Amino acid sequence: MYEFTVGGHRKRLTRGEVLAKLKGNPPGPIQAHAVDIGGVLYPIKEAFARATGLDVLDFNTNQARSVFQRLGFKVQRVS
Repeated sequence: MYEFTVGGHRKRLTRGEVLAKLKGNPPGPIQAHAVDIGGVLYPIKEAFARATGLDVLDFNTNQARSVFQRLGFKVQRVS
């Protein structure tokens, strides 16, 4: 479990929770940053919003990248 604060909200996430919350949800179009969740590439901010319940305007890409990396997910820049 990883505990963090984003946009003034204290959150806790596990790798399993992220997998469960994104399973079966098709990803939207990727702009620049992606995260591999169970073999599917998701736009990083979309995936983080779904996993945390936060609005995409409440956090930035770097915060989402950091949390996903700490949980062991592969993040990448897509050009």
